[in-house]
Amino acid sequence: MKLKLSTTEVKQMTIKITEPGLFTTVQDLGRRGYESYGFSPAGAMDYRSYCLANALVGNDFTKATIEMTFQGIQFTVLKKTTIATAGASMNLTVNNQPYRIGTIIDLDKGDQVVFGSVESGVRTYVAFTGGLDLPSELGSYATHTRSGIGGYKGRVLQSGDILKTIGGHADIPLLEVDEAIETHEVEEIRVILGQESERFNTEYQNLFKSSEYTVSKDTDRMGARLEGPAIKSDNGHDILSAPTQFGSIQIPKNGQPIILLADRQTAGGYTKIATVAKVDLPKIAQKQPGDKIRFKEISVESASALYKESLEQLQNKVDLVPSKDFEAVRRADANSVSKLIGG
Repeated sequence: MKLKLSTTEVKQMTIKITEPGLFTTVQDLGRRGYESYGFSPAGAMDYRSYCLANALVGNDFTKATIEMTFQGIQFTVLKKTTIATAGASMNLTVNNQPYRIGTIIDLDKGDQVVFGSVESGVRTYVAFTGGLDLPSELGSYATHTRSGIGGYKGRVLQSGDILKTIGGHADIPLLEVDEAIETHEVEEIRVILGQESERFNTEYQNLFKSSEYTVSKDTDRMGARLEGPAIKSDNGHDILSAPTQFGSIQIPKNGQPIILLADRQTAGGYTKIATVAKVDLPKIAQKQPGDKIRFKEISVESASALYKESLEQLQNKVDLVPSKDFEAVRRADANSVSKLIGG
């Protein structure tokens, strides 16, 4: 028996996924307060790009967005809406016309939106005016695919999925992100040495801080595995299971560091030599296999100040500027008129 939708339900539908991309999920800033029960926070891998996309369309930083990885989605627009993008530079066309990441785009019913492959970085975010209209689970829209909760049915998006938004077309200022994802030959990642760093002697602590590491192909939303000089512990690499956090750097028995990420387990039994400063987590989220990183130790006070500064910049929209390229901004009303006159 086919499900018959009411006229109201049809009008609320905003997009229909025709190609789901490589690993596309719905994310917000994560599920908080449930780690003691074993629930991973999940959430956006790159909090900065998530916030910038929402800020462009006038949303607060609680709205559900789409996170795309390496290869983007394709969808048909079912109802007028406004989107904004931020994060990795990804090929994007609307009805075969190219657009840049980091801008606002008004979409009209029938438009065909195609996100292609990334040119640099890994993850790109799409925010819709008002956010995606989905039920929250444990106070969050974040998808955690391993436990099958949150987002859209607790899974990656698939062809045929239909998503609704809370808002429609929005008359908002024409802004754009002031910068693209920067790439460096060797990225400096700031870290705070942890209590368990004492299990590593001075020689290995210095080796950890002075060495160059390569991001492994065995990297996902759970953790970034690194390849480089092995870090050894005189006291063994196993500990009693202890809480982990986004950015914890575990050293397993092979000595190769693992940076725990958004979908991490809530507790782990490997020694943690350090933790990535929150302000640098977006850098890790945008690292491709083969990219190089190097660690730099900073104090807890410095890490806290840098993160607070980052949040203040996002709240005050410091990184958003008036659009300089009006040809790249598409207004839905003008597009409708163009269609009517055959343009």
